[in-house]
Amino acid sequence: MKTKWGIALLLLCTIAAILIYRQVQDRTTTEDLYTDGQLRMEIQNLSSSEPMKETVFELIVTELPEKPITDADIELHIAMPDMFCGVFPAEIVESKPGVYSATAIPVMQGLWEAEAVLRWEDRHVKVRTLFKVR
Repeated sequence: MKTKWGIALLLLCTIAAILIYRQVQDRTTTEDLYTDGQLRMEIQNLSSSEPMKETVFELIVTELPEKPITDADIELHIAMPDMFCGVFPAEIVESKPGVYSATAIPVMQGLWEAEAVLRWEDRHVKVRTLFKVR
């Protein structure tokens, strides 16, 4: 009887390890810069990140060649890619033409991802960056 429970426990641990491995391997790569022939969008983390404190990101949006996009329709949210603790929106303000400051508050320590989405003409452009909350 102990052997059956041991085999079942080993099988369960193996399945859990495989699922965790696949989750890490299947994570999409983050791209903090988007560029094509018409548009350039970049995201940068400007501050160190601590739980329950503001983290500031800068988004730079330019219509090529080098024409800042003002009054852009941009959203930014943060989430933990390896946990299910929610999605937290950021407050975004245009600090100068084509440069946007986004402020969000991570709630706990760990690996976080910030994703910004720009709606421009008939497209949705995304940039992402990982950051560590200590």
